Amino acid sequence: MPRPASTSPGPAYLLGSSAGERQRLLAQGDLLRDVARQLLDRLPLADQARAIDVGCGPLGVLDLLSDKVGPSGTVVGLDNDERMITWARESIAALDLVNVTTALGSLPCDAEPLFDLTHCRLVLINSAGPEAIVASMVAATRTGGWIAVQEFDWTTWQCEPPHPAWDRLKFLLASVFGGDVHIGARLPDLLREAGCREIQTMAYAFSWRPGDLYQTLLLYFADLFAERIRARGINPRTLTGLTQELGRHLAHPATVVRESLLVQAWGRKAR
Repeated sequence: MPRPASTSPGPAYLLGSSAGERQRLLAQGDLLRDVARQLLDRLPLADQARAIDVGCGPLGVLDLLSDKVGPSGTVVGLDNDERMITWARESIAALDLVNVTTALGSLPCDAEPLFDLTHCRLVLINSAGPEAIVASMVAATRTGGWIAVQEFDWTTWQCEPPHPAWDRLKFLLASVFGGDVHIGARLPDLLREAGCREIQTMAYAFSWRPGDLYQTLLLYFADLFAERIRARGINPRTLTGLTQELGRHLAHPATVVRESLLVQAWGRKAR
């Protein structure tokens, strides 16, 4: 079978490929597992279906896709980061996903239409060119096949009670993040413009409390992007003060974080 990827690595993943990011992505997959399974359950596939997870990271939804296509189907995990692919292979071996393989690279804009289901999750928000990614996903999908995407929209990402340090850090982070932090709201239009039909959407809202992984996600990102934030002219002491203030607020038992809205959109390739 021809490789479904370009041999060029493609744009670097904005959040890096550290061991800490690997653990965060695996934990994220656990948190979002049920809603990802609900999405895949909505997509009918024929026997011997082929599926691909674009930007699979250390696991993505490869295990769910493996179940979806069954023993007669095949799944490809695609990522443009070599460390992520290495970790994905470790996950595949540990879970004994015998119908899953991996590929290093990115989908070209003229990808051969090999797949009955092409999926990505939280890839577009980390890209400066989401339109090109969606177009390549559609190109890689057979006529009548499914394209499914899952992305966050930061509009709903807030803490209760509100705190000025949250608002300031979120604004600073959005200004340096590199991708469209409201991409979730654009998913139906992106699919439509790429040639999809029968487009449907679903959205999920999550709330977190002290001790939950995503309660302090804004602090994690602020640390990860600290150099970029400082390059915007923010005094290092000011940044440290903001993170310390917010850390104390988020640790309070009464503080709740309302997560970014997770938007799912899916459609069929018309031609």
